[in-house]
Amino acid sequence: MATGATDKRESSLLLAWDGNNLLWLHCQHVTVLQCERISAAGPKALREALTGLKSALIGVDTVLYSSDLPYFSMAPSRVVVGREKALQTIHLGPIPASPVSFYSEVFGEELSLVEQDSQGLKDEVEALWPLAKRSSMALTFLESVMREMRTQSNLGCIAIHIGYERATMALFTGGELMWAMTTDDLEGDGILYHVVNAMKRQEDADNMDMEVWFTGRIEDESTLLNSFRRFFNRVEVKVPDVEWAHPPDLPQEWATLTRMMPCV
Repeated sequence: MATGATDKRESSLLLAWDGNNLLWLHCQHVTVLQCERISAAGPKALREALTGLKSALIGVDTVLYSSDLPYFSMAPSRVVVGREKALQTIHLGPIPASPVSFYSEVFGEELSLVEQDSQGLKDEVEALWPLAKRSSMALTFLESVMREMRTQSNLGCIAIHIGYERATMALFTGGELMWAMTTDDLEGDGILYHVVNAMKRQEDADNMDMEVWFTGRIEDESTLLNSFRRFFNRVEVKVPDVEWAHPPDLPQEWATLTRMMPCV
C-alpha cells in the first residue's frame, strides 16, 4: 500500500465502514491524495484493514470515522434528548447496541440524528488512533445538500447517495428537509419507489419543481438514472468539488468521504 504525502502540511484520514466494506480517503487541504475500498466483513477484518492503513500512512495528523450510510432516525432535539433508545426502537425496531447521537442546527430548529451503531467500529478505530473523532455520514450528507440548495434557485431537491450495501435518500422542498431514510433495497426500482411515495405524502406534490442529485456508485446512463428520467426532467450526477492527486474512475463514488474533508 502506497504512503501519503511527504510535505509538512497537515493531512487527514477519513474512514467509512458499512459492516462489509471500508472506504478510506487520505487528503491534504482540498486535495485527495489517495482513496480506496477494502473488503472488511466484520470487526476482525476491519481491524486487519485498519492496521494495514496505520502502517502505510505515516504522519497522519487527524482521523475522522463514520458508519457508512447507517440506518437513522431524526427528530427535534427537545423531544429526543434522553429518549434516544426509545426513538430508535420506534423507527428501527429493537437493536441491542446503544444508539449514537449527533446534533445539527443547519435545518433551523436543532435536530438530533440517532444512528444505528456499527458493532466494533469505535473500538477498532480508536484502538489504533485514540484521538480519532467520530462523525455522522448521514448528517454530513443531509447538511451538505441543504447548504448547496441555499445557493440554488430551484424549489426542491431529491438527493440520493448509493453505497455498496445501502442508499440514503432525502427530499427537500421550500428550503426545508421533509423526509430522509436509508434503505438496502438497491435492486430494480426500489429507490424510485421510496422517493415517489415520499413525494406523494407532500402537499402539491404534482406541482413541485424538483431536481434529482445522485452521488455514490452511480454512472451516467445507468438503468437507475434512466428510470428517474421517466419521472423527473432534471437528473444530475454530482461530482465532488475537490482536487485529485490521482483522479478515480468514478469521483462521485467518493462523495461520502469528500463531504467530510476538513477544508471542503
